[in-house]
Amino acid sequence: MNVVPRRPQARTVFVSALVLGLAMVGGGEGTVTAQVPDPCALLTVDEIQQLTMEASAGDGVSSSLESVRTAACRYAWGAGVNRLKLDVVIKEASQMFPGMNPDQVKQRLLESAKAGTADAVIPDVGEAAVFTSESPYYASATAALKGRIVAVHVDGRIARERKDQVIALLKAAVSRL
Repeated sequence: MNVVPRRPQARTVFVSALVLGLAMVGGGEGTVTAQVPDPCALLTVDEIQQLTMEASAGDGVSSSLESVRTAACRYAWGAGVNRLKLDVVIKEASQMFPGMNPDQVKQRLLESAKAGTADAVIPDVGEAAVFTSESPYYASATAALKGRIVAVHVDGRIARERKDQVIALLKAAVSRL
């Protein structure tokens, strides 16, 4: 019997999966270009620490994919069932939503929050923002702002239950862009 929760199959809420994939691609540290701000500078360790008091968060590790104007910062702490990963990702909206104008990007982002779930539209953050969660173990808060997509993705057993903290992290990150 497998007691480890498994990530559900991909569904139409593509933002969470894409953000996680972008954060993981590249495999190593990189230099963040001037076009994309450093995502590690958008949150403080004290802000990140609010997700859990069980372990302390260290400094984030930057990575970038300059060819697609994407930068990510990964924070990880804990072990076993208490491990937690947090990714802050910045991507050019034109790369994430090719061929779409800003209004179409906002519409697609807002449509990714599904009614009847833990998903929610986040008011007063950027031009459009949503919280999405595919399972109790995976949650994202994503915003469109100034031609960019900014996302905070949490992977760990407390991801969905910390919805308010994940949204607060997105708000803090967006306020520093």
